Amino acid sequence: MMDAAQHVYLILATIGLCVVTVVTRSFFFLTPAKFEFSPRMQRALRYAPGAALAAVIAPSILLKDHVLNLSVDNHTLLASLLATLIFSWRKDLLLMIATGMVAFTALRLLG
Repeated sequence: MMDAAQHVYLILATIGLCVVTVVTRSFFFLTPAKFEFSPRMQRALRYAPGAALAAVIAPSILLKDHVLNLSVDNHTLLASLLATLIFSWRKDLLLMIATGMVAFTALRLLG
C-alpha cells in the first residue's frame, strides 16, 4: 500500500515528465524561425546518432553479468571486432553484418 509521500512523489514525477516532454517536443515551435546552430554545434551533432547507437550496443558487447569482460571468451566482442575490421576494409554494411553473425555463431558453437 502506498502512503501519502509516495503518492506525492508519483504525482510530482508524472508532472515533471509531462513538462519535460512538452518542452522537448515543442522546442522547434518555441525557437525563432531563423534559428541556426553554430557550425561547431552542427559538426558535433553529426556524431549524435553514432554515439547513441554505441551507447545502446556497447553494454551488450562489453559486459557480462554487469562486469566488464574483455577476455577471449567474450564471443560478442571478438565477432564485433572482426565485423569492424571488415567494415573498415570493405565499407560494406551487409558484409559486415554477415561476417559478425557468422563469426559470433562459429565462436559460440566451437567455444
